[in-house]
Amino acid sequence: MKIAIGPCLFEWGKKAIQQFYQRMAFETDADILYIGEVVCSKRHHLTAAELGELAELLRPSGKEVVFSTLGLVMSAEEQDSLRQVAEQATKQGVWLEVNDMGGMGVGEGLPLVAGPHINTYNAETVAFLRRIGVKRVVLPVELAHATMTDIFSVDGSAGLQKEVFAFGRLPLTFSARCYTARAFQLSKSNCQYKCGLFPDGMEMRTQEQVPFLHINGTQTLSAQVFNLILDVPRLRQMGVDVLRLSPQSQNMAESVAVWKQCLANRISGSDALAHLREWNAGKPFCNGYFHGQPGLEFVGPEA
Repeated sequence: MKIAIGPCLFEWGKKAIQQFYQRMAFETDADILYIGEVVCSKRHHLTAAELGELAELLRPSGKEVVFSTLGLVMSAEEQDSLRQVAEQATKQGVWLEVNDMGGMGVGEGLPLVAGPHINTYNAETVAFLRRIGVKRVVLPVELAHATMTDIFSVDGSAGLQKEVFAFGRLPLTFSARCYTARAFQLSKSNCQYKCGLFPDGMEMRTQEQVPFLHINGTQTLSAQVFNLILDVPRLRQMGVDVLRLSPQSQNMAESVAVWKQCLANRISGSDALAHLREWNAGKPFCNGYFHGQPGLEFVGPEA
């Protein structure tokens, strides 16, 4: 299985994002790098041309580069931006990850990735995506492994690469409203980029003060980090081709190294989990969705 670094979901600023992906390219053994804005069109600090420039910088690493696009396209301007990214992908000869069905037509002719925000919940959808040019499917994060296996067991998925979200805060929903701006009594149009104050999203707690969600502008994420490190044997059995690690602000290169060592059977899943837990400040992980349980749960030694 290959390791993919997903698109950065947070507002880190242009320079920090460029430096992050250069580090992932030249200082880790990741195989695939997804770059581009998925959450909010106001965060387009990297224009389509600058995505192309970053792809050129990353090319000597030998990593596969994929341009990611918005998960919620709501305006003509955003559609135009999506088109520019698709044109740049053609120019650079890279794949295009589509997270809104409106991008499928824009990316026609390109090798496409159906991102985790496409509603790929059944085998018929997978077969349709394959017919329109999709080469890799990232299944939605809330699916159980049994459902994933059923989806990919039909003939319509033959030849498709299978990617599973395996590590990071779960991207749960998008909204037309900006939750972070609202928390600061600001409008979305005058958000002042407050999401940049929270490199891993703004924590939201229940009335009992238990961490529940992370607010990330127009996106809602899980508060707990999703972690399938103990499920590597099952993922292999399922025939998964790519595991996606979603960027975190701390210890990302070290996390990639641990995942690579686990995939190569140089360390056990339990040892890998111990390393990842240490870098997660001892906070609990979750993997409930993958096991058909409530998403907050962790099926494994922590259960």
